[in-house]
Amino acid sequence: MTGQSFNIRGIGSTASDQNRIIITVDGAEKYGELYRLGQFFGEPELYKRVEILRGPASSALHGSGALGGVVAFETKDAADFLQPGETTTVRVKAAGNTNGSGTLGSVILAQRFGESFEMLAALNHRREGDYKSGDGTRVEGSGMAGTSGLLKGTYRFGDGNEQTLSLSLLRWLSDEDGANYSAYALAPAFGTVDRKAQDDTATLLWTNPASGNPWLDSRVALTYSRTLIDQKNAEPGMPSLIGNPLFEDTVYEYRTLALRAQNRFTFQGAGWENYLTVGVAASDLDRKAQRESGAISFHPEGTDRRYGLFLQNEFIWDERQTAVLGLRADRITLMPSDEVVNGEKRSHTARVASLALHYKLSQDWAVFGSVSQTERAPSIDEMFDVASGAGKTTSLDLRPERARTLEAGFSYGGRDLFAEGDSLDFKLTAFSNRVTDKIERPGAAVPETYANIARAHIRGIELEGGYDADAVFGKFAYSRILGTDQTSGERLNSTPADELVLELGARAFDQTLEYGWRGTFVRQATRANGDAFPGYGVNDLFATWRPDQGAMAGLEVHLAVNNVLNKQYRNVLNGGLTSNEPRRGRDIRLSVARQFSW
Repeated sequence: MTGQSFNIRGIGSTASDQNRIIITVDGAEKYGELYRLGQFFGEPELYKRVEILRGPASSALHGSGALGGVVAFETKDAADFLQPGETTTVRVKAAGNTNGSGTLGSVILAQRFGESFEMLAALNHRREGDYKSGDGTRVEGSGMAGTSGLLKGTYRFGDGNEQTLSLSLLRWLSDEDGANYSAYALAPAFGTVDRKAQDDTATLLWTNPASGNPWLDSRVALTYSRTLIDQKNAEPGMPSLIGNPLFEDTVYEYRTLALRAQNRFTFQGAGWENYLTVGVAASDLDRKAQRESGAISFHPEGTDRRYGLFLQNEFIWDERQTAVLGLRADRITLMPSDEVVNGEKRSHTARVASLALHYKLSQDWAVFGSVSQTERAPSIDEMFDVASGAGKTTSLDLRPERARTLEAGFSYGGRDLFAEGDSLDFKLTAFSNRVTDKIERPGAAVPETYANIARAHIRGIELEGGYDADAVFGKFAYSRILGTDQTSGERLNSTPADELVLELGARAFDQTLEYGWRGTFVRQATRANGDAFPGYGVNDLFATWRPDQGAMAGLEVHLAVNNVLNKQYRNVLNGGLTSNEPRRGRDIRLSVARQFSW
């Protein structure tokens, strides 16, 4: 099992791009340089919401370095399952799929103790075998098995029980034999390994909205994240790699302790409102890696220590015009372990500034735009890595990367257009993101392992929207992104292909049955090395039944047939042709869940 990777507006999904996207779970930032493992381990059953913030403007609140954006996961709460008057809810779920013979078992307990305290406990186990692609080929090493659990408690106190103190503990565990060694070059190149992966997240959060005090709306979070990877019995996929120290038994560990505190001040006058949020953040990240023969030069150990100040000011005039200003400064200090050859402590200051404007032309139409600049300080990898056997040295003189982004667009939101209660919404966005001092591996003539040698220009358009009525609904999303390495003039390999997603559906039986079709259509794309990936179209069918009356109330049945036509295809973001495995063929998925409350 390898972790998941993300791509936002042409940034992400490759090993060198991981730390340009910030991933958080309940506010705890997850480390983004897991060696050849993707960026994130997680179980979808435990999350109630995933928010994707596109572009570097999100850096002001979430941290410098988000050149691509932010992916914020939020775990489920007991309140998501308990209705007023209920004290206990139990939800059980079983699921399976045909392509890979996958199974899922899940149980959730939500309990309310009086008016002040409630808790949630969840346990899940998911297993899938190797899947088959559209032409029937089995993709070796594509299976996975993982067990996950969540324990979360919330205590309310103070005037009107407004203040909350919550603690969430989350664990994801996988222990597999013969898993893919690398998330970026699959079994044919790097082979397989026996891998145990454990990912822990803990968040202690205090909030005080203080509704009667405009000067007080506070939030303080103490978070902890730890990922432990234990790899043994690696089998290289190519004879030339046999005996390479890369395939020795190895233990990787990544730990982050962080504190974040903020307060929002409210100011109001005749026809205007102003909300000022100010805060501080501090984090300490330790990265370790040891193998049988000692330290790993291409995966250096070290500490990343950060202190940050940030503010965001939102000004609303006449309920029509909104201006949001964001400022941030982070002081980052990188300290190598004693085993890093030619390593020295280095410090950088990364700054963020953004301004976003939104204006309502009418009740239905609005225009918006933003300008932002963010900086990303070098990572432990980039500063202290020494490529094994390549005669390289550490890169102590690296400068922060800088991204300047312009964004503009318009939106429409209409109601009661064709039937009472229906809605039509859509938004068109155009953006341009220029990255300078981009950190990459230079040629053999340069002694440092990494250098500020590249410039990139990523621009694109995004069109998204949907229609919703009692009996029918539809959604659409289109994106076209062009990414250019301005140093070489070639296409950035992190650039996704043009994509159009359409969804059409209907509801029946008093809206308890929802069914429809989804189509994903991707244009052909070519990587910088000339590898050409044909375009493709994948069709899915889905149906969900949620009876709300009688003995069947609380039941949820979901049936999906993905890749109905058994299309054989590859995604250009998954690597070159020699390392890019075809995606999953036809797959029938069925899940049944039942909720009991009293």
